[in-house]
Amino acid sequence: MGRTVDYPGFCGGSYVSQSPIAANERTVNFYVERLELPTGKSRDVLYPSPGVESLATASTTGGRAHFAQDGREFCVIGPTFYEVSSAGALTSRGTVTVDQYPATICSNGDGGDQIFVTSGNNGYIFDLGTNTFSQVRTGGTRMGAQLDGFFLALDADTSTLYISDANDGTTWDPTQFIQRSSQPDPWIALKVWDRYIWLFGTETSEVLYNAGTAPIPFATHPSGLVAYGIAAPFSAEVVGSSIMWLAATANGRGTVVRAAGFTPDVVSTFPLQVAFSGYADIDTAIGDTHEELGHTFYLLTFPESGTWSFDATTTLQLPNAMRWTERGTWISESSRYVAWRPLYHAFAFGEHRMLDRETGALYRLTSNVLEDVDDRPLRRLRRPPALSARDAALFVSEFELGLEPGLGLVTGQGSNPQVALRVSRDGGKTFGNERSRSAGAIGEYDTRVYWTRCGSAKQGLAWQPEIVCTDPIPWRLTGARVTLRQAA
Repeated sequence: MGRTVDYPGFCGGSYVSQSPIAANERTVNFYVERLELPTGKSRDVLYPSPGVESLATASTTGGRAHFAQDGREFCVIGPTFYEVSSAGALTSRGTVTVDQYPATICSNGDGGDQIFVTSGNNGYIFDLGTNTFSQVRTGGTRMGAQLDGFFLALDADTSTLYISDANDGTTWDPTQFIQRSSQPDPWIALKVWDRYIWLFGTETSEVLYNAGTAPIPFATHPSGLVAYGIAAPFSAEVVGSSIMWLAATANGRGTVVRAAGFTPDVVSTFPLQVAFSGYADIDTAIGDTHEELGHTFYLLTFPESGTWSFDATTTLQLPNAMRWTERGTWISESSRYVAWRPLYHAFAFGEHRMLDRETGALYRLTSNVLEDVDDRPLRRLRRPPALSARDAALFVSEFELGLEPGLGLVTGQGSNPQVALRVSRDGGKTFGNERSRSAGAIGEYDTRVYWTRCGSAKQGLAWQPEIVCTDPIPWRLTGARVTLRQAA
């Protein structure tokens, strides 16, 4: 006789240790939510990350920056600066130079009625009143920001911050600049958060504030020396009530840190840093953020390697290991995930919108859409912790998946949604063939999703399942149960 138990830790994040037999969990295109009531069916659940649908496609390719404010939306795709209508129509407002870096867009609000665009190490001003676009800076403008009506331009080659006139981005007094002198490592990134200017070096960072002094209004905050620099200049992102980035110090790089004040906390896990250590494109990582159904996500995209998602929701009582999941576009032609192509989020016209980092597409991001770019299926995966009996062989006679059944579509793909199981008998080293089960056609709310004769693991080895689902329905996983028997 076997014993049936709840599967321990079934709903969790991605945590692949240096040795897969130690920990080999993966969660792709799901996120973890901890229920706020103690009376729920399970403590934690897996909900599907949102999908995208195309709103428009530009004639240029490669999304590079996105911004929305006061009922107007703008983006840079390739060499073109576009304005976007509520319906998604793209109107070219000018052209910019292009290099290997993303662009940036910011505004000085009603005081100046201007948009400041940086691209290709140059700076441009778009006048919101006249819709005119002009170049105002040549060189020395890797990225831009705005604080208190002053536009800011970082020259990453000389570690210099330039300051425009107040509420006038067309005028840049050459004497109005701040150059790093307190530390030897150069500034390579700029971000404004909570009325502070964050200037990130390669090993340390500094925080400036508006001191109201003349002729330079900004000064280093007394508490503003930060012990972390930045490994990827465009990884810094304001995420809810904090700022996050891929950090570096004099001793190494590859941790993700989060600051709600001047003292950052490391939020990356050991397995995450192991993954980063194998990436050749760590310095090109791009940070992004969006909100979804009460959750605030920090997305860190390595264009050639993958996309990681951190749930930064402050009320979510989860350890960091459960907050990190993966997002990926599934390439069926080569049976692999690649970095998620949607990037550069802006909340415009009451919608979450994103660009495509490779094509000219503009997307609507929503949990009501359950497909990926190019109408590809959003392949969702969960690989929970392995099970083992240390001193005996382990036999699994039944595995039952907890999910919300009966959510099939009326017709077409998803009318009989399938979920596939494959099993490893050696602790995640190798997996067997997939076996599929129906999750219930529409209205079949009493459907049970289970598999029998699920194999065994020899003494000293572990049994591990992997769940995959691709049909365009809202997959919601609540846990699992397993019937086990140990050899005598």
